[in-house]
Amino acid sequence: MFSSNNISKQLINANQQNIEVYPLSKNATYSIQIKNSIKDIQEVWDTVAPKENLFLQSTYLQTLENFPPEKMSFRYIIFYKENIPVGIAYNQIFKLNVEDSLQQSNEEEANKSNCLIRAFSNAAKKWFIKRAEFNLLICGNLLLTGEYGFHFKVPINEQQTASLIQDALDALQNILDKEQTKVSVHLLKDYKIETSEELKEQLKKETYHPFLMQPSMYMNIRPNWDCFDNYLGDMSSKYRVRAKRARKKGDAIVKKELSLEEIEAHEERIYELYKMIADGAGFNAFLLHKQYFTELKRDLGNCYKLTGYFIDGQLIAFYTAIFNYKEMDAHFLGVDGAYNRAHQVYLNILYDLVNRAIEGRVERIDFARTALEIKSSVGAVSQDMLCFFKHRSTLSSKVLQLVFDSLNPKEEWQPRSPFKSDVIPVG
Repeated sequence: MFSSNNISKQLINANQQNIEVYPLSKNATYSIQIKNSIKDIQEVWDTVAPKENLFLQSTYLQTLENFPPEKMSFRYIIFYKENIPVGIAYNQIFKLNVEDSLQQSNEEEANKSNCLIRAFSNAAKKWFIKRAEFNLLICGNLLLTGEYGFHFKVPINEQQTASLIQDALDALQNILDKEQTKVSVHLLKDYKIETSEELKEQLKKETYHPFLMQPSMYMNIRPNWDCFDNYLGDMSSKYRVRAKRARKKGDAIVKKELSLEEIEAHEERIYELYKMIADGAGFNAFLLHKQYFTELKRDLGNCYKLTGYFIDGQLIAFYTAIFNYKEMDAHFLGVDGAYNRAHQVYLNILYDLVNRAIEGRVERIDFARTALEIKSSVGAVSQDMLCFFKHRSTLSSKVLQLVFDSLNPKEEWQPRSPFKSDVIPVG
């Protein structure tokens, strides 16, 4: 259940300005400021946001706010302690229709229903999913994989962090209720399982239910990789031969990093290619705004790279990379499936992302989720991530888990290890 305490505004003086805030009921020395747009609190937000995390800074957040996926809006929270801004929380409100988001046929699952109990279970699941439409309040970013929900610039322990976030979301929930924005589920997104035990225990006390998402894939860039050939040199012969064969098959591809003007010129085709990938996913909760790729380039400049793959002058694929200080985010991509097999397009994209990270002198690549096995074949390793949800009613968590099972497609995969056994891994 969500807290239904009535909250009232009060004025505080911060940075010689009067600011409307809401006192937190369980954390008496804290209050929060809530805004619908980052531009209303940009200056203060950026003084609190982490200096080496582009995805929690106002430039990126403003771009996403201006060009959001359909059915997504935003709420920004600044935490004040004794009238001093000490933390931020980034929240998305998203209307999720599970049935619309499921892309795959259920034929295979139906064929496996060779006993009465399993058939009944599948039928019940389908019945529930057809009716599963609700607003999610997400502390975090649905477009990214990782911990992009909150940040405190003063040291506080996991227990207090969980209490503050829970308290702030309850306050926000009350405001949304008054605005007639009905939110059914709170979701706290993407926490590394090995470092979130205290957070998990505290959130469970607050009636949040933990669940494992599909693993995130990442790769640390080794200090000796001054160039792509050094990366290949650390591979076993089997995977080095595989990489060279893929490169050979990609000889017909002309690769070009696109300028803002070129991205604008190819905007329709870029979105078409992105949709080919999105529509082929087992579950796709949202579709990006058509201008998202263009506007990221306009606002992020050299921190954002979009590389097009051309064959005979036709754009047949692209990938994007966002340089987030010491990390590189392998962002959204698009591939025309008609070219993929013959030219090993997707595998070449993965190798090009590794090469771009090496050239960019970053320490790590975030490969996000999906395609786990092929990503591991280029050197990525998996990272288990926890999420937490809470429903506003006494609806059984087991019933709600059906929705999150559908949101989190299971992928059978075999981790690969492409590097020689005598090479010492980093990280």
